[in-house]
Amino acid sequence: MLKRLSIFIIILIFIFSATHTFAKAQDIIKMNTDIEISKDMVVNDVVAVGGNITVFGRVENNVVAVGGSVILKPKSAVGQQVVIVGGDLVKDPTASIGGRITQIYMPHFIPSFMTFLKGGWLALWATISILTLLGFLGLAILLVALIPEHMGTVVNALERSFITMLLWGISWMILIVPIAVLLAISIIGIILIPLEILLVVLALIIGYIASGIFIGKNILLSFKKLPPPFIDAVLGILVLFMIGFVPIVGPFIKALFLIAGFGAVLTTRFGTIK
Repeated sequence: MLKRLSIFIIILIFIFSATHTFAKAQDIIKMNTDIEISKDMVVNDVVAVGGNITVFGRVENNVVAVGGSVILKPKSAVGQQVVIVGGDLVKDPTASIGGRITQIYMPHFIPSFMTFLKGGWLALWATISILTLLGFLGLAILLVALIPEHMGTVVNALERSFITMLLWGISWMILIVPIAVLLAISIIGIILIPLEILLVVLALIIGYIASGIFIGKNILLSFKKLPPPFIDAVLGILVLFMIGFVPIVGPFIKALFLIAGFGAVLTTRFGTIK
């Protein structure tokens, strides 16, 4: 139970912090800054969003860079996978990688600051939309890397019965306000209201990503291709993002997947109950 709580604390800090660093038991996660693993360091997992990862020492498990590159110096080692979104892999011939290398190339289409100033509200909307997309892509990769079993449980719940999870999601949505009203009756309950809001937001975000994985997995399986790690998540999030641009029907469909994912997250208790 304590291990699961620690994992969710990591996720919360990832969502609500843009400049801080969190490290737990040799897991290193940073945003908007570079990470360097020195020769005398041995760490478990390394995740950088908006920064480069330079490895001189050893990473026992995975290296994930979103919006940055991975640089493996001489005699460095990565025990499992290297995942790069929108960056490059610079690998010395003497460096070793024990698992798969997954590179996702993304065009440099994010408007510059000057374009934003000249483009007005349209550029502002485009910038926010694209940054939101990249944020969800990075978070999806992070969740799949850190808690694959929990995310798999939520996705499996959607696969077993999407309609049932949708109905559960609607039910939980309806209960949000009554639960808050009941908590407001007592002093202790008032203190717990922010926790309820935090859990709802977290469940919605995880549910949205789980729905994206569900979509991406089924798209790849329709082509009779076994989804490689992280690819189904990235594909599904991109599809959900594009669906939102379809007039009238798009936001409605997107809301259905969001609510169904929300129901799956709460029904499985954040993926802890199969």
